Order: sequence, then C-alpha cells, then structure tokens
Amino acid sequence: MARNEWPEGTVLPGEVELAEQLAVARTSVREALARLKAKGMVLSRQKAGTRVTPRVQWNMLDEDVLRWTWQCGERAAFAHHLLQLRRIIEPAACALAAQGALDASIAVIERAYRQMDAAGMDPVAYAGPDLEFHRAILAATGNPFLVAFGAGIEAALRMSFELSTRQPGAPRHSLPGHREVLDAIWARDPQRARQAMETLLGLTEANIQRGLSPAAP
Repeated sequence: MARNEWPEGTVLPGEVELAEQLAVARTSVREALARLKAKGMVLSRQKAGTRVTPRVQWNMLDEDVLRWTWQCGERAAFAHHLLQLRRIIEPAACALAAQGALDASIAVIERAYRQMDAAGMDPVAYAGPDLEFHRAILAATGNPFLVAFGAGIEAALRMSFELSTRQPGAPRHSLPGHREVLDAIWARDPQRARQAMETLLGLTEANIQRGLSPAAP
C-alpha cells in the first residue's frame, strides 16, 4: 500500500489467497489485516471484501505508517510536510509554555538541553535529548491535547532529526538555538519564545534540505 502495489480503492485478495502469496499462515494474514484496519489503511465490509482506503484516511501519525511512508514515498515531500506540521504546532507551544508553564516543567526542558550539550558532536547521543526537549515543551503547555500530540509525533520528530543531523556538526550548531528557546521560556516571554522556535525550525529545515541532497551520505 505504501509502495502503491495496491492503489487506493483496490479490493485485496482473500485471506487464503494472501496467505498463499505471502507464504504465511492464514492467522498471520488476519492479524496483519486487523492492524492495517486499526491504522485506517484498509476497510473491511461483509460481502464487499477488504479495500485499500484513500491515503487521507490513514493515521499518518502512527509510527508504522510513518515509517512505511518514509521508506517508500517521496522523502523530500514527506520531510516538507512534517516540517510544516512542526511549524504550526511548536512555536505556539513555546509561547504557551512561556506564558504559563510551572518552573518544574521548564526544568525538564532545561535538563534535556543540558543532556544535548553533554552529547557534544555525537549525533546519536544528541538525538534522544533533542527529542525530549521538544516533547517537554509540549508537555509544559499543560494542554492535554498537545501532550498527546507530542507522543503521537515522536516517530515524525525522529525522522526529522535523522535528516537534520546528517550534516557534520549539525547537532552542535543547533545548540544555541535550543538555548535561546529555553531562555525565552524561562524569561516568560511568549513572543520571544515563539520567534526562537521559528528560527530554530528554520535551521532544521536548512539541515534537512542538505540531508536530502544527492551528495548527502
């Protein structure tokens, strides 16, 4: 489906035929179809069979769906769409955190920042704290929907970081931008916090574009 082997609207073969084609047990096919249905990728109806749903109905924030689309789709467009999503959510979240976050919540953001700083030039060691930094900002808003959103976009953020940290020294170069976000939130300055995140995401976008270039490793 992600590779478009079965385009939208296609009626899938029956369980027995799929099991034979894939050389797996019928129970495995049934379990796989149940997972795809839960992700919004297929719809089963009695007498009508199992049909591939339009991509707009897929749960694009599901970790598996994100990974499959990332592996099989047009990466430049995919990365662009992810960054658009982050630009909509994260600057506003920074403003909310600056406006009303508890000191303890901001301390979690700072702890993640210090772990990023300690990681130095190691992109692998940097990635985990970087992810926690951004999720902690969403949590600091105190908005339960944004907190849930943070959990949902974890895989999306990981893919974004994978591209943005491909350039030599990219993690270290982004550290001052993260510091500015943190300082603005501590200063309780919503506008400054919003602008700092917008600037940081601009740097991220530039690193992603370089990471997608043919010369990138």
